[in-house]
Amino acid sequence: MSVRVLLLLFLIVIGFAVESIAGPKFSADQLNYGFGEIIQGKRVDYVFRFRNAGDQILQLGNLRSSCGCTVALLSATRLAPGDLGEVRVTFDSTRFKGAISKAVSLDSNDPNFPQVSFSMFGTVKPEISYAPDRINWGKVKAGTALRAVVKIVNQGTHSVKLVPAHATDPAVRATLSSLLLRPKGQVELTIEAEFPEQKKRLGGYVIIGTDYQKVPQLRVPVSARLLP
Repeated sequence: MSVRVLLLLFLIVIGFAVESIAGPKFSADQLNYGFGEIIQGKRVDYVFRFRNAGDQILQLGNLRSSCGCTVALLSATRLAPGDLGEVRVTFDSTRFKGAISKAVSLDSNDPNFPQVSFSMFGTVKPEISYAPDRINWGKVKAGTALRAVVKIVNQGTHSVKLVPAHATDPAVRATLSSLLLRPKGQVELTIEAEFPEQKKRLGGYVIIGTDYQKVPQLRVPVSARLLP
């Protein structure tokens, strides 16, 4: 192969390399963060870091969150070549439970990444949980004595005072084993009913008030139907 051909190939390779880094270039090692399992009410903070791997100014702006529960702060709107930037994201889990995924998007002048999305995901466990979370006795005979026990668990770090339980259906009775739900402790809710002959179905809720603002009330649905 002649020197001229080799030189031409070299210039083509160099041209591709220069073209690949020409202009602003957004580069991040991580766009997703899993926070695992947390207790409802906890705030999760995480910093996503990135850099301008190009040879021109990287312009950033229009930072948006998927909901008001997620707050994002951008360290700078302009990054010179080689400079580092950060997006600090805070997720407030107070109003959430179960599997959660929240996203923050950021616009840039990188033609390959005009919009970048950072996400946080994980599971939020209720601070106060109860199981079973509903009582369905199904179809029963008139006069049948019905009974169920619900365990109420406090996953939090402080005691919660409970208000005596009451049922919206007068045929249902509910009692608590204690009116104080201690941290990492549990209280049993006993629900009883006797199907009156004049009714075709039982329904409604057992309601328990608390002195805790984040979870001011617990509601357990109760149902049963009369066998024909």
